[in-house]
Amino acid sequence: MSKSGPIDGVGLTASIIGSALVYSGIKGYSLLAVIQNLVTGKPIAENVTVTSPLSTPGTAVIEPEGTSGMGSNPALLTGSPRAIGKTMAAEMGWTGAEWDALEKLWTRESNWNPKARNPSSGAYGIPQSLPHTKMPKAAWPEFAGGSSSAVAQIRWGLNYIKQRYGSPRMAWAFWQRQSPHWY
Repeated sequence: MSKSGPIDGVGLTASIIGSALVYSGIKGYSLLAVIQNLVTGKPIAENVTVTSPLSTPGTAVIEPEGTSGMGSNPALLTGSPRAIGKTMAAEMGWTGAEWDALEKLWTRESNWNPKARNPSSGAYGIPQSLPHTKMPKAAWPEFAGGSSSAVAQIRWGLNYIKQRYGSPRMAWAFWQRQSPHWY
């Protein structure tokens, strides 16, 4: 025989946390950001990523409540996307020849433009993600609900290169062998 009735506090809390886990996992959002938004009363999808463009075109910073996941000091992640990329790559140990390879790769792919879109493939952003939905929502184009965040795109792109190629030099070498070029 089952007892039916209102859900107790523990059951409700477990349901909310479980739903937040599932929602954040499906959307690719940080669980902490989703829960923080629930507690503060913000819409769940608001500020779930850690980046936001500044009013100056081509400049981005990490918002105070977020972290880059790479040890970045938010105050240092300002300037052009290329400057931000250099800082973030250095935090991964990618300086010298590794930075040179990354700089060449993304200059050729997008010229470091967070709104770059390949007209034939639809690849988007600085790292030319295909589809753009592989990246966190803040990296997506505005028409898709994102903000074309350079920091989010760079973070995603650096992790993509690390996981798929191991280093920017390996990604650049692969890119050079492809015709048409891709990585």
